[in-house]
Formats: sequence, C-alpha cells, structure tokens
Amino acid sequence: MTLYLSPPMELKPDWIDYNGHLNMAYYGVLFDLGLEPFQEGLGLGESYMTAEAHTTYTAEFRIRYLQELHLGAKVRTSVRVLDVGPKAYHYAQELIHEDGWVAATGEGISLHIDQSGPRVAPYKPEQKAALEAAMALHAATEVPDWVGAPMRIRK
Repeated sequence: MTLYLSPPMELKPDWIDYNGHLNMAYYGVLFDLGLEPFQEGLGLGESYMTAEAHTTYTAEFRIRYLQELHLGAKVRTSVRVLDVGPKAYHYAQELIHEDGWVAATGEGISLHIDQSGPRVAPYKPEQKAALEAAMALHAATEVPDWVGAPMRIRK
C-alpha cells in the first residue's frame, strides 16, 4: 500500500529565513497543510466541523529536520496512520522533496473534539471506521525507525 501523498506544495518567499532556507516554523505549516486533505478524505476535515460541530486538534507533534529546503522547492507530505483509539489517532508524516528525498519527518497525535465544549470526544462510527481502514492499509508498510524514538543528543 502506498501511503497517502498530499498535493504538491511550493515554498513561499516569506517562509525563507535570513539563512536562506525554510524557517523551522514553516515545516510545521507544510505538515499541517499536507494533513488537511487526508483528514478531509476520512470525513474529518472542515466540512465535518461545519456540519457536525466536531473537529480535530493536534495534541502533540514532533518534527525532525533532515535537509534544508530552499525557495522554489516543491514538496509533498506522506501520511501514515499508526494507531487509532476511541478519541485520538497517532500518525507519521514525511516531507518529501519533488526529487524524492526526505527533508523532514513528523509524528503526531490528533484528538477528536466536540466543539460544544470544546472537549475530547469519541469518534463517530463513520470516522472511526475510516481511520481504522487507513491504519489497516498502512500496516502493510514498515513503521519507520524514528517513530517513537526518544529525543537525545549524539555523543
């Protein structure tokens, strides 16, 4: 099973820092923008929030920066569902340059939110089934060795 790949995204000039490469904050923006169409496809996007008053919030997200990105670069994000609970899912992403190399990785926990609180709430059956189906498809690919790895310095 090929993991989900977002539509291509191009870096914006105001995202480039004084070092001449993508500012660290915009890696998170790209991961978020790449996740949105995936969630929409699962029935967890903006249309779900509007119609059902439920949405998703990011509880945790970790980025590993592997290679610099420069103005003009086009990237896509992959999405892999690792685990699904009654109120949250765990996922991994790669930020992939148009030439095929991985610029960064991301790992996150997404919470299902009832906007009337707002509060964390169980998924509705249709959304939970879609997440579980994605997880089952993604289980055919090997979990990257960086998923769940502790943060530390090399000595």
